[in-house]
Amino acid sequence: MPVKFHTKTLESVLDPVTQQVGQLVLIHEKAAGGRVVEDLTAPVRGVVAAVTNLSQIAKQTADSSTDQQMKTDMPGYVQEVENAGQALKEAATELKADGASESGKAKLLAGARGIISGMSNLLVCADMSEVRKIVANCRRVLEYLTDVAKVVDQEADLVTFLHNLSPGMTTMVKGVEGRWPELTNEQHALILKNEITSLKQQTPVLISSIRAYAAVSQRRGAGLEHAASGRDYVVGKMAETIEEVIRVLQLTTSRLDDEAKAGEGEVGPYAMALADIFHRAQDALASGDMSDGSIRSVKQCIAEGRRVAAEAARAETKTRLLEMCGELDQLLEEIAALQAAGKGDTRAARELAHQAAVKLQALEQEIRRAMAEKVAADFVDVTGPVKALEVAAMADANDPNRQAAFEQKAKEFAEHHRRLAATAEMVAGSGGCDPVSAAEIRRAVAEMKSVSPQVLAASRVVLNNPGNKAALDHFQTMKQEWVDNATELTRLVDSVTDSLEFLKVSEARVKADVEMAKALVRKEEDPVKVITTASNVARQANRVLQVALQEAQNSQDQAYVDSLTAVSDKLSKAVAPMVIEAKAVISKPKDKAQQEKFCTAADQVASHVSAVRAVVEDNWVPPRPPLPEFTEEEEPPELPPPPQELLEPPVPAELLEAEQILRGPLVDKTENPLTFAAMGAFHEADKWEEKDNNLVSLAKQMARKMAMMSKYMSGESGEVHSKADLIKSAKEIAACAMDMLKLARQIADECMDRRLKNNLMQRLDRIPTIATQLKILATVKATTMGGDESADMEASEMLVGNAENLMNTVKDVIRAAEAACIRLRPGSAVASMIWRRKGGQARRLSIGY
Repeated sequence: MPVKFHTKTLESVLDPVTQQVGQLVLIHEKAAGGRVVEDLTAPVRGVVAAVTNLSQIAKQTADSSTDQQMKTDMPGYVQEVENAGQALKEAATELKADGASESGKAKLLAGARGIISGMSNLLVCADMSEVRKIVANCRRVLEYLTDVAKVVDQEADLVTFLHNLSPGMTTMVKGVEGRWPELTNEQHALILKNEITSLKQQTPVLISSIRAYAAVSQRRGAGLEHAASGRDYVVGKMAETIEEVIRVLQLTTSRLDDEAKAGEGEVGPYAMALADIFHRAQDALASGDMSDGSIRSVKQCIAEGRRVAAEAARAETKTRLLEMCGELDQLLEEIAALQAAGKGDTRAARELAHQAAVKLQALEQEIRRAMAEKVAADFVDVTGPVKALEVAAMADANDPNRQAAFEQKAKEFAEHHRRLAATAEMVAGSGGCDPVSAAEIRRAVAEMKSVSPQVLAASRVVLNNPGNKAALDHFQTMKQEWVDNATELTRLVDSVTDSLEFLKVSEARVKADVEMAKALVRKEEDPVKVITTASNVARQANRVLQVALQEAQNSQDQAYVDSLTAVSDKLSKAVAPMVIEAKAVISKPKDKAQQEKFCTAADQVASHVSAVRAVVEDNWVPPRPPLPEFTEEEEPPELPPPPQELLEPPVPAELLEAEQILRGPLVDKTENPLTFAAMGAFHEADKWEEKDNNLVSLAKQMARKMAMMSKYMSGESGEVHSKADLIKSAKEIAACAMDMLKLARQIADECMDRRLKNNLMQRLDRIPTIATQLKILATVKATTMGGDESADMEASEMLVGNAENLMNTVKDVIRAAEAACIRLRPGSAVASMIWRRKGGQARRLSIGY
C-alpha cells in the first residue's frame, strides 16, 4: 500500500484523512479480542463523505482530461476509494448490530487501509498528470533546441528560431517555477530551482553563440571551428539541463536522502562536517576515550592535515602541518602499543590521549590558518587574468607580437582558473565547510571548469576575426558569465573561510609588500617592481574590504557594523592615493619628497588594514579554552556526585525503558534503524545539561519516544496496544517537534549573525513537513500491521526513512542552535538558555567554522 506525499498539496489533503482514519484504527485496536462499544455510524459517515467528494472531483477531472494515462488509471483508484467507503459503512452497520462481529472488525480495518491507499493513489494520479504536461513541454523544447540550433547560420534564421523557441521556453519555465515550491523534498526542489535558473541564464548565451557562428560563417572568417564549439557547448549544456529537469520532475519520493542528484562529490544534508569530527575526537581523547571509533576520527583529522599540507601556500605552513601529523601518528602508535599490552586503561594511556587531544586542537587551528593563507594567495585577483585575455584578444591587428602575447595571456588565464578551482575544491573538502556549502562550492567549481574553455574559445574567435562585432559580443557574454561565476565562487569560499585568520594573513602580506615597495623606492631601483608591488598591496587591500563588507552584511549588531564600516571606509579611501603616489614616484624616482609621499600613503593602507582586522578581532567569538594540564593520580578517585542544581530532571516512568535502551550498547542499524536513529539524536543532546535548556530536553524526549515507537512497531513492549501506542507516539513526537520549532525559531530571531541564523532556519524549515509525514506514516503503518506482509514492509520502510530524517534534523538543530546562541542579541528572551557541556566548559575546545 504505497503512500506518497511528495507535494505539499498531497500532504495537506492526506493529513486530515489519515487522522480521521486513525481514529477508526484505534477503535479497532480497542476491540481486538472483544466488542466494539462505540457507534461508528457518525465517524464513518464523516470519512466517507470527505473522500467521496474528493474522488468525484478527481473523476470529473479525468473525464475532461486529454491525458490518456490518467483516463485509464483514475477510474480504478476512484473505485478503490468507493469500495473502501462501502466497507466502512458495512463495518459500522455490522458492529452496531453485533459489537463482537469478526466480519465487521475485518471490514473496518480493510476499509481504513483502502481509504488511505486509494486516496494516495488518486491524488498521485492527478498530480502526475500535471507533471506529464510540464514534461511534454520540456521534451518539445528539447527536441526543437537540439534539432534546429546547430543548423542556424544566418541572422534571419536566428530570428525565426527564437520566435519558435520562445513560447515553449516561457511555458516550460513557468511550469517548473510553479512546481518546485510545491515539493516536500528540499533536494528535488533545490535541483529544479537551480536548473531552471541556469536555463534562463543560458538563453542569452545561446543567442550570442549562434549569432557569432553565423557572422563568422557568412564572412568565411578564421576560427569557425571555435565558434561552432562555443555554440555546441551552449546547446549541449541547455539540453543537459532540460533532461535533468525532466528527471527530477518525475521523482515522487519525499525522503530527503533518496534519489539525490549524482554529482561531483556532493554530500547529503546530514553528512558530518570534518569540524565536528575534530571536536568529537578532541572531546573523546580528553575524556580518556580511546575506542576504535575515537581513533578512527583522529586518523581522519590527520589525513585532513596532510591533504591541506600538500596544497599549502607557504613552505613553513606545510612543514608545521606535516610535523603535527607526524607527532599525532606517533602518539597513536604509543597508545596502540599500550592497548596491545593490556594497559589501555592506565594513567599512562590516558596521559597520551590527553597529549593527542591537545595536539589535535593545535592541528585544527593550523589547518584553518593554512586554508586562510591559501585563499588569500589564490583569490587575490580573481578577474584580472580574464580582463588581460580580453585586452590581448582585441589587440591591434597590425601588432606583430599580437599572437604571442595572446597565447601567453591564454596560458595565464588557464592556469588561473585551474588554481581557483583547485583551491575552492580544497576548501569544500575541509573541516571548515558544512555539507550544504560544500555542495554549493562544488557546483560553482564545476561551472567554472565548464565555462573557462568556452571563454578561451570565444577569445580566439575574436583574435582571428578583428572587428567582428558578433564575435566580440559573444566573447563578452561568455566573459561576463565567467566573472559572475568567479565572483560567486569567491563569495562562497570567503563565507566558509575563517575571516579573522584571513584578515591576519592579509595584514601580514600587505605589511610585507609595503615594506618591500618602500625599500625599492628609497633605493631608487626597479620601477616596474615598485608598481607591481604597489598593485599587489592594492589588490590585497581590496580583498580585505570584500571580507569586511561580508562580515558587516552578516551581522545585525549595529555598533559592530558601524565600527567596521568606519574603518573600511578609511581603507577604501586610502588605496587609490597610494597607487597614484606609486605612479608619481616612478616618474620622479630621485625626488625624495615624492618618495616620502608614497611611503606615507603605503603606511596608511597598511595601518587601515590593521584597523579592520582589529575591529573584527574585538568582535570575534573567543576560542574555546585550551585543555588544562593533565593531572591524575595513578588510581583516580571516584568523582563526587554533580551539584543538586545540575541534576537532570527525572525521566517519566513510561519512558524509563527507552532511557535504558538509549544509554545502552549501540544497536545494529540494519536490525533496528528507528532505535539507531533515536540513539544518534539522544547522544547529541546528551552532551549538554538539561538544566536551563528546554531545547535539549525536547530533543531527548523526542528520542525516547522514538525508541518506544520502535518497540510498538515490533510489538515488543509488553502489554501494550501496539497500533494505538504507535499512533499516539507519532503524534507526541510531532508535537514535540513543533515545540522545538517554536523555541528554536526564537533563537534564530534573536541571533545577530545572519550566517548562523540562516543555518538554523534551514534546519527548522524541514520540521513541519517531516512531523506531518510522521503522523501520516504511523497511521499507515498501523493499518498494515497484521495484514499484507509486503504492504506492511513498505509502510515500515517509509516510516523508518521519515524517522531517520526527523532524528537527523534534531541533531542538526541542536548543533545549529548552540552555535546561534553564541551571537544572541543582548537582553533577548532566550538569552537565559544555558549550553553547559557535560564535564565542563573546558570540553568545548574550539569554535565551529
